[in-house]
Amino acid sequence: MPHENHKTHLGGTDLPPFLYSPLEMREAFIAAHEWLSMLARQARRPMVLVAAVDVHARVVDAVGLGSGHSLVIGRHTGCGLRLGCDSLSLRHLVAHAGPAAPGTPPLLWLWELHTGRPFMTEDGRFNAAVRTQGPLYAAVGPYALLFLPLQGHGEAPWPARAEEAWRALPARRFLDQRSAGAAAPPRTGRRRLDGRPYQTEISPLGALLTLSEPGEPESPWAELRLEWEGRVERHFLSREHLGQGVLLGRYERCGIRLSQGLGALSRVHLLLVRLGEEVLAIDTASTNGTWRGPTRIETTRLHEQDSLVLGRTLRLDWRRLHPTGTERG
Repeated sequence: MPHENHKTHLGGTDLPPFLYSPLEMREAFIAAHEWLSMLARQARRPMVLVAAVDVHARVVDAVGLGSGHSLVIGRHTGCGLRLGCDSLSLRHLVAHAGPAAPGTPPLLWLWELHTGRPFMTEDGRFNAAVRTQGPLYAAVGPYALLFLPLQGHGEAPWPARAEEAWRALPARRFLDQRSAGAAAPPRTGRRRLDGRPYQTEISPLGALLTLSEPGEPESPWAELRLEWEGRVERHFLSREHLGQGVLLGRYERCGIRLSQGLGALSRVHLLLVRLGEEVLAIDTASTNGTWRGPTRIETTRLHEQDSLVLGRTLRLDWRRLHPTGTERG
């Protein structure tokens, strides 16, 4: 059964566990330059180039992530970017490339899936989630992960030499929304033709939400109805809940923990997250899939009323709520 998402892969080898520090961003970029250049030349549409580099400066895998799609990163065989280190979770991270304005690269979100092992960004801080409009470095376990958004058709060619390409990257400026907008100084980068600085902003975000038990928030924004084996469970989620993101699965780290008796469901099965006014359902490399009718989905936008089936076992009914008197049938 074909999936909704399509990604371009280059290579892929497993890496045994290492106890060494990952490469810094510059070292990783220099090591991955040839692989990233190959993917960049193939890009005909907006996408994010993703590369994993080990502590020996070897490229473990490189992926082109199309705009509107998601990428699950971890040890599980179903992950789009597989990292073979035992210190990582089976499903460790999810990246999403969101549509941006025409002629611009995708926006990028990266979430750590409540593993207890957050990723470190270029500023030396550990984060559970970030959003960026440009290049991103995320170190996890022994790996340096590089994320490079491209606009696709019309993109200026990369310099052939790795050092020149590194110097051509836009500066990165970290906006810490948790500390009243504090920002780290940007690295010097190239300037646009009009002389303005060419830089990108990276915003750390809050961790995925943990919900202790079913209940109704003060301002419910959406309802989830879960049905399996004659049982029904309801969860009410606020706009803020969904903005942080909520994991569904059998594992205790999930925000909505599903019954351990549902063996067809993965321990980490689905991520629900609001980006702007859209809510996405992102399958986190589950073994038995997430389905809309006969189609297995990886990333899909939820309509105001929608239904999915998880693992062919659990039915998820989604409903947007509206203020009294504006409920839509």
